[in-house]
Amino acid sequence: MSPKRGGVWARLAVTLGAALGVPLLARIPLPGFDDSAIRHLDSYDPTMMGIFSFGLNPFVSGALFIEVMALLVPHWRVWRVGGYPERDRLWARVRVFALALAALQAFFLLLWMTHSEATYKVHIISWSGHRTPLLVIQHLSLVAGVFLLYWFTRLLDWWGAGNGFAVLAAALIAPSTVDFVSLVKKRLDAGDRVLLPLLAAAVAVAAATRLAGGRALSGQPAGARGNGLPAFSSGVHPVNLGHSLVMFPYWLTTMGLTAVAPLALAHGTWPFRAAEAALIAATCALLAWLFNRPRVVAEVWDRARDPAQEGEPANERVRGAFARSLAQSIGICWGLAAVDWLCADAGVPIQIVNLVILSCVAMDVVSELRFRHRHGALVPVWPVHRLYQLQGLLGAFDAASIPAFPRGRHYRTLWNYMAPFVPVDILVPTEHAARASEVLRQAGLPPPGSGDEPSPPSASG
Repeated sequence: MSPKRGGVWARLAVTLGAALGVPLLARIPLPGFDDSAIRHLDSYDPTMMGIFSFGLNPFVSGALFIEVMALLVPHWRVWRVGGYPERDRLWARVRVFALALAALQAFFLLLWMTHSEATYKVHIISWSGHRTPLLVIQHLSLVAGVFLLYWFTRLLDWWGAGNGFAVLAAALIAPSTVDFVSLVKKRLDAGDRVLLPLLAAAVAVAAATRLAGGRALSGQPAGARGNGLPAFSSGVHPVNLGHSLVMFPYWLTTMGLTAVAPLALAHGTWPFRAAEAALIAATCALLAWLFNRPRVVAEVWDRARDPAQEGEPANERVRGAFARSLAQSIGICWGLAAVDWLCADAGVPIQIVNLVILSCVAMDVVSELRFRHRHGALVPVWPVHRLYQLQGLLGAFDAASIPAFPRGRHYRTLWNYMAPFVPVDILVPTEHAARASEVLRQAGLPPPGSGDEPSPPSASG
């Protein structure tokens, strides 16, 4: 089989080019910004004052805001769970929200820069004439940088591998990981005992990546023909959220609010970590229920009419699946938090969730390239946003002997509902697109490619 089948090498080149190029472009400073007076500071990060200062955050926030609004506005609800035309209607609103948010953030950043220059007597803005034209140019540069990154994500969807948002999100956090690797190398060269925390981190990342791919830790497929909930039914939010919640009284205390002093625990102590573990478990349970409400899940599974599980009520299947996925969520989130604790005690500053993100995005890219190598040109047939629907759909395609690949599955599983900007696009070979429409119709979903449906961004073979 030809190694060029499916455009594998071209897609790999595009993906790597974006992943390596965007962090370099992020270091381009704003027009007129002079960092000569502050570049010597250890805390100075040139990307914070570059054209990509906001990253994709306005789109991330906008997508989540519109997703919540789609739950509240009855007319929008069908768009949430629809195909590409419906999701495109939501994205039209996301773009408007992102534009407004980026413009507002740019205004306050420039206001802060101007005040900082006056307060600290540091010359950071160079302009020979009146300053107003420069501020306008800087404002437009910041907003344009956000939309340039968004355009890059679309290019990656068209010509690259993996979801564009996920790849660029990983690219923007990769430099901090490089710094971490450099620090670890110095510690190892100095003879410090950091192998145990590093080994624990490697095991935790591997386990989380495996679970995010839809496979149990035992290595057995999680029921290819049946329905199921994602292993990360809560996502990995509880790891960071639990830490933030237990730190909240401490932050209030440090600000002089002594009334909450009894609630503040010393950071890094066992009582602090016990409270953090309890909050992680509680937030896991809450988010798992919010993301996978049993009544809604049962209705979706009933509509799918899974013949392999006739006779067993959907409600019973949901209860068992929910218990298993919640236990896995709590276990892996506790494991990730424990690795953070172990590394902190060893003096190795690690952000374990960032390592998991990088691993999951890499796995998404590699798996897609392998699938394209085997099956050639692909076309997306459905964007999955409810992960408890994904396994049943993949099983239906398998039963119909249609090769199907869930693009972006690992990354989306990490964040579940909180990452509506990364759908799990089901890709099938172009010659199977017509039969895939019939499979979707049988699963109770409107077929793609009907009526005046626009071509989805990732439709390129």
